[in-house]
Amino acid sequence: MLRRAVLAVLALAAFAAAADPAVLTLGERAERHVRESHFAGGRRSRGKSLFLPGTDLLRLLKAAEKAKPVRQENGRDKRVAAAKDAIGTDGRSGRPVKTCVVISEPDGAVVTMYPGR
Repeated sequence: MLRRAVLAVLALAAFAAAADPAVLTLGERAERHVRESHFAGGRRSRGKSLFLPGTDLLRLLKAAEKAKPVRQENGRDKRVAAAKDAIGTDGRSGRPVKTCVVISEPDGAVVTMYPGR
């Protein structure tokens, strides 16, 4: 009886973790979009804010998970994470940027991310 109760609690905890919107997931499509749009040399990167070469996107996502999401009018969540050092450049001014914006669906699936506010 106790074993069943423990297994039920563990299963419930695993389900809650899988549905936790605080966990951001970067799928293949979203990563391709970010690399094409927000890294130098990307097909759609002209005039946009760009990450510095070698920027660890997964580390930025972990930092963004700690930020409080702000629901946008389109139903997506916006999180802003700060880094210790510059992670990219602003598309308009060319100045170094130490913050990263992550846009995700309410379930945590990342849509895009870019240096900026």
